[in-house]
Amino acid sequence: MLSVFFLSFTQQTSAQKVKVLESSQKKKPDWVNGLQKGYIIVVASSKTLDDAQQKALDKVKEQIISSVAENIQTKSDYFRSEKVKNNSSTYEEEFKVATKTRAADIPFIKGISLSKVDAYYWEKVGDKKSNNYKYYYHIKYPFSQAQLLKLIREFEKADQALTTQLHGLIQKAEATNSIEVMGQTIKELNALNEGFIDVDPRKDEANVAIAKLREKLKNVSVQTVSSTLGEIRVILKIGEQTVTTAHKPKVKSNCAKITSVKSKSPEWIITYTYDECYDDPDNAISVEFRNAYGKARNEYYFNINADKIDIFVNNDINITGGDANDSIISNANCYIGITSKYESGFEITKVILNFGKEPPVIIDNINQTFEGKGKHDLNLVIEQALNKDIYNSRKYSMIKGSIEYKSVKTGEKNIYKMYNQKITTSW
Repeated sequence: MLSVFFLSFTQQTSAQKVKVLESSQKKKPDWVNGLQKGYIIVVASSKTLDDAQQKALDKVKEQIISSVAENIQTKSDYFRSEKVKNNSSTYEEEFKVATKTRAADIPFIKGISLSKVDAYYWEKVGDKKSNNYKYYYHIKYPFSQAQLLKLIREFEKADQALTTQLHGLIQKAEATNSIEVMGQTIKELNALNEGFIDVDPRKDEANVAIAKLREKLKNVSVQTVSSTLGEIRVILKIGEQTVTTAHKPKVKSNCAKITSVKSKSPEWIITYTYDECYDDPDNAISVEFRNAYGKARNEYYFNINADKIDIFVNNDINITGGDANDSIISNANCYIGITSKYESGFEITKVILNFGKEPPVIIDNINQTFEGKGKHDLNLVIEQALNKDIYNSRKYSMIKGSIEYKSVKTGEKNIYKMYNQKITTSW
């Protein structure tokens, strides 16, 4: 049942010691200290008239808010289910406090002012000789049953909006892949959570969502997309989910110079130069992302020689077999032992062997690739017809020549030149 609570005040004075020194009108109105349907009648006292007036308006507001709190229809399931708990009295008290707090934000309550007062009356009461006095300010403020009903509907609408807002935030948290949005959602959920009473299940729902977001932000990891000499590409992940951030990572190195840190969502691209780095296995780039709840870090070690190619021949070149026709040999097998100084892959494209001033032996379009530091076997077929009496190790035990090759990774071309290279032939 709807009811409006009215505050009555009975002023007790001693006729011999205390009397009315001043008043707003000669005769005290009949409504003062009374009850009247459709109105809230209050009185407040203070040492100043302005303060007494403000206190009286505050009492009007408190009366109306209390009326809403006492008469609110708790239709929502979360309120109904909580009422059956053993500590129902604690729940009711918390609910009333929360209701009063929220009701204070309703536009009608904020709009309570002296201009809407139906009538007022004030008195200055005290002892003239001792100069001991107080102001009593009475207000008659219109507030009907219909207005109370409207306020209750506004409150319930506002309360339902809190539920909608909560669920919207939870859905946003589940859908987003932005670290910043996750952090902002935690702040919004915390702010919303302060309006829920302890026994409101929505508070638990908000706390669970906040805990999940905090845990996610604590477990961000830096994953490698690619890491090549001079460039690193990374993404951020939470479990299997790829996430993004607008905040640049902290990137540092013990020797390399970081030239750029750019976002190409969801990737972060880090470029660096290593001109001042020595050939040291501890050369590394550190990449660290931070948020309000944790940090994610990874280290990328690099080899300054990773892209370098350099080969040489340090054993005899052997030419054997082939198809013999009188003094001419074709399709002879040529073996060259090659040593690579670095790990990076290279491709042999062309070999030229110079036997004195004779026409050179050219083996083209070889396209054999090798990778890794150390020795490699280059086996070739010399399709060119060779005169056994000219192209042999008895006549030319040492030759000149060149081996053309290029980097598999960068395409960089290079030539290894041979001088006084020992050679053996099977004829």
